[in-house]
Amino acid sequence: MKYFTTLFILLSYFPLFAQEDLMEMLEDEVKQETSKEKIIATFKGTKLINAQTIQTTKKRTLEFNIAHRFGNMDITGSTGKHTLYGLENASNIRFAFDYGLTDNISIGVGRSKMNEHIDGHMKFRFLEQKIKGSPISIAYYTSAAISPIANIPNDDFNNRWSYVHQLIIASKLSRSISLQVLPTLVHRNYVDQTLLHPKNGSSDQNDLFSLGFAGRVKITKRMAFVIDYFLVFSEFRDADNSFYDPLGIGVEIETGGHVFHINITNSAGIIENDFIPYTSDAWDDGGYKLGFNISRVFSF
Repeated sequence: MKYFTTLFILLSYFPLFAQEDLMEMLEDEVKQETSKEKIIATFKGTKLINAQTIQTTKKRTLEFNIAHRFGNMDITGSTGKHTLYGLENASNIRFAFDYGLTDNISIGVGRSKMNEHIDGHMKFRFLEQKIKGSPISIAYYTSAAISPIANIPNDDFNNRWSYVHQLIIASKLSRSISLQVLPTLVHRNYVDQTLLHPKNGSSDQNDLFSLGFAGRVKITKRMAFVIDYFLVFSEFRDADNSFYDPLGIGVEIETGGHVFHINITNSAGIIENDFIPYTSDAWDDGGYKLGFNISRVFSF
């Protein structure tokens, strides 16, 4: 954790980058009110809690992201007080870099502690909401991740890969409220299909479809309430088999050059390849974790 904190501070003051105010890059609501064209700043960052957002990294801009998930808080249980309610445990850490090829296309690479996933990803916003025009924005997000520690037979390299395909459908309903729907497909090249559900006998699936929902409600000029949830469609993945739908709630805080999310979620996974298939903690069983997401932008 100290390594990531030090790296983040160094990047924040690295002299080769010209720092810009993130609010100037992502939102100018006065201009929006007088514009006849695009609706801007539907969300403030490229990621909410677990969910991607409709936003892409601005052209010729590098965005550095750090996400951290602590251990289970278990406030009402017996283990929470022995781990300072999860703060002494790190369930997952991820850092990533995203670069804007254009204002609507961004690419990136990231590394997660969970499954030691290394992922490459791309987001393309091909429809934009307008004041007099389309009521929604739509983007396509895709990623490919490889796990060096995947438990696979015969150490088959192809079986280490998993993929995500996602549509992001968003609308800024007002200056204070933004909503998203995220139909998502996760494909894993290998799953252990010998494991059977204890009640219905179903086995794990290579392809998992889920439907995500996300929202942002502005509280003050620089603070908002955020939430996201993914409904996973699989007979193998339910509470009887110790799998749960990922749900996150949090507060978003804007400061000059940063978007900071403080969140609580039952998912240790940070990327779709992890939190959609492998969320194994339940909110009603103390399985919620404190976490945060931080983004920092550098303009070339």
